[in-house]
Amino acid sequence: HQTIGDNKEEIHSSLNQVSNDIRAVIITGGLGPTHDDITAIALYEYTGDSPIFDEDYWQSLQKRLTKRNLKLPEINRNQAMKPQKGNCIPNPVGSARGLHFKTNDKEIFVLPGVPREMKAMMTSYVLPWIKGQSSGGMTVTTIRTTGIMESGLAEKLSEIIDALIDNIKIAFLPQFTGVDIRVSGMDKTAVEQKVDEISIQVDKYIYGHDTDRLEDIIGQMLNVKNLTLATAESCTGGLVGHRLTNVPGSSEYFLGGIISYSNDIKENNLDVAKSTLEKHGAVSGETATEMAENVRLKLGSDLGLAITGIAGPDGGTDEKPIGLTYIALADGKETRVKEFRFLSDRKLNKNASSQTALNLVRIYLLNE
Repeated sequence: HQTIGDNKEEIHSSLNQVSNDIRAVIITGGLGPTHDDITAIALYEYTGDSPIFDEDYWQSLQKRLTKRNLKLPEINRNQAMKPQKGNCIPNPVGSARGLHFKTNDKEIFVLPGVPREMKAMMTSYVLPWIKGQSSGGMTVTTIRTTGIMESGLAEKLSEIIDALIDNIKIAFLPQFTGVDIRVSGMDKTAVEQKVDEISIQVDKYIYGHDTDRLEDIIGQMLNVKNLTLATAESCTGGLVGHRLTNVPGSSEYFLGGIISYSNDIKENNLDVAKSTLEKHGAVSGETATEMAENVRLKLGSDLGLAITGIAGPDGGTDEKPIGLTYIALADGKETRVKEFRFLSDRKLNKNASSQTALNLVRIYLLNE
């Protein structure tokens, strides 16, 4: 991986440094309409190709913007250029098409730098193309876990790891959502067998595979059980609700939430007793319990989920340090509340709290 400037010579030099063993090169950025977007020009020169104007694409761009009452500036004409020898890569979410060249036994893919557009084109064109050129190849499966540390997984899987044969690799990839276990190898059957062995050992921590997200899985589980959820969030500031509503169709099971960041909102909007706040504090199991029970009643959901904690970097004490968080889940019959001690980083604490809260819902639904 290299990061280079908007300079033709730098782009050419970087391409010349690519090892002969590499068969595919992916370049991002520099496909826009301004004077410093010179990636396409650099690649035309490097590959010996020539750009030609694509009148049909130019007309389609103009029609697309006309529907939005916008006019396409003449400066955008360079986005309607296409290679004589190479191919254009369709952009399903933007205007700048990508480019695909072949030179010196290498495939060169040029994509926009805008992450949303780049990801869409990687998914729709580049990765399928690369996969189509492979015969057999590596099998990779990712097991997604949460609620357990990397060291805990390594300990539980130590016998499996010690017995690994050379053609199977296991890697632990920790992140705020949990720890991914990546199993890879050339033998698809052997990889699948190893995934099954791992799953038996750490089944209760597994929420999905590959690109699964916890919020997707919870949505599926709530739908299957015909249950609804409401949230009361303090230290996470609506992050759990944000993640849940990122899932299409989440209105079927997520009714809404109350961001009760201040004590006044906890008391006046969530009916947390003033005596509870005065005696136990906003960050306490007692307050989390009332938040979960009351948001469930107020919004009419089957389940009420509440989070209150000290995200940091200020506000911690010896008795209640930064990272202290209480998460409660109420179903009308009982309320489960748990204490957690996260880190001293505000953003990490919010992310860890949201993931842990969602996992608490997952565990509850598994046992229902």
